[in-house]
Amino acid sequence: MKLNIANPATGAQKKIDIDDENRLQLFMDRRIAEELPGDSLGDEFKGYVFKITGGNDSDGFPMRQGVLVNRRVKLLLRRGMPCYKALRKGERRRKAVRGCIVGPDIASLSLTIVKRGEADLPGLTDVKVPRRLGPKRVGKICKMFNLSKDDDVRDYVVRRKVVTKNKNKITKKPKIQRLITPAVLQRRKQIKKKVERRKKRSYEKRKEYFDRLTKRAQQAKGSRKAASEAVNNKGKGNKQQQQQSGGDNKKKGKGRGGKKGGRR
Repeated sequence: MKLNIANPATGAQKKIDIDDENRLQLFMDRRIAEELPGDSLGDEFKGYVFKITGGNDSDGFPMRQGVLVNRRVKLLLRRGMPCYKALRKGERRRKAVRGCIVGPDIASLSLTIVKRGEADLPGLTDVKVPRRLGPKRVGKICKMFNLSKDDDVRDYVVRRKVVTKNKNKITKKPKIQRLITPAVLQRRKQIKKKVERRKKRSYEKRKEYFDRLTKRAQQAKGSRKAASEAVNNKGKGNKQQQQQSGGDNKKKGKGRGGKKGGRR
């Protein structure tokens, strides 16, 4: 089995081939992200603590965190999942991946040094590999150089010298992310004013709409009141007419009765 050991403190990496199965029993049935001592690997690893970060089986299938088996399985993967790179949006594919438990079919295992031991490991702890690229984000640059608000971040960007194909020596630097410039402040101010104008316009439209509703309700109320008054007046007029016609009929009846009585 091949062991790819990385030291985050120095940035160095080293590959070790171990063929002795007794020394490899330390990793059997262990999971990804488990920490284990390296004393059984040899005297040079005494006191070291390693962490399993991944691995590949003999056919090149990678180990996947969360698959709690020590064999190969097929999973339906989509964009954003490990062990799969989607070619287009919404694509899903069933891919073969290796479980996160170490087994005898593992060909290479990736480890990181969590705790340093007594002796130095040649090529890992005695060598310091400089970082090729520096941070790009403003916050990380300020954290790296312990900058204050008065310092200009652009003066502390990590630059590197590069020789082009034409043998020209140039200096490269990254584009700073999340940098606050006068253009950014002006754009933010414009966006803020735009939002305020939109809110004001929306408020005016809403107020106009509710005023219109109130006016319409008042008009409807006035028309209903006028209609009810008209109906009441019409009813009173009909009642008066009926009373007048009834009175006239009574008078006519009385006159006819008197004539009849006289004749008798």
